[in-house]
Amino acid sequence: MQINTFLCNILNLSEFRNWLLFILAMTGAFITIRTYINSTRQRKIDNTFKTVDFLHRHIGNSQIQTFIKLFHANNELSGVKYNEFRFQDGRIDTIETMFSEGGSGNGNIHNMIELFNLISPTLADLELKIIWYEYGQIMSKVYSWTNYLENESKSESHSSKFPAFIQTLIYL
Repeated sequence: MQINTFLCNILNLSEFRNWLLFILAMTGAFITIRTYINSTRQRKIDNTFKTVDFLHRHIGNSQIQTFIKLFHANNELSGVKYNEFRFQDGRIDTIETMFSEGGSGNGNIHNMIELFNLISPTLADLELKIIWYEYGQIMSKVYSWTNYLENESKSESHSSKFPAFIQTLIYL
């Protein structure tokens, strides 16, 4: 009788130990997965701020001022055609000449698009809301201009100059 009780206690103790190990293993797995998810999220935010810093260092105030001037000159609400820039000095230019040497963008818009094209493949790994907050207006309008050029070049069977940038903004 005592041997049976002793064996039952050993089995119950063994079962209790197995359940305790199982609970500790599940808790450890939960903490490990939670830590991994949080560190991945933090790494994504860190990489986003590094990308925004990169853009701040390479997109200067003169380039932003050029964009603002072109944005106002391309305002369709004032009666300007979609592909046209009408400047305050009376000069009229088109999107096609913006990227040419000495065009209305002075190379600044082209440089900004090259930077956006450069970071576009990594946007899936970044926090898009932060980048969009910083450069959304510029990216959206520049996409509109380059999309016009893409549609024009399709009719002339030219290849895309900024494929990553255009594909990314289509995705957004």
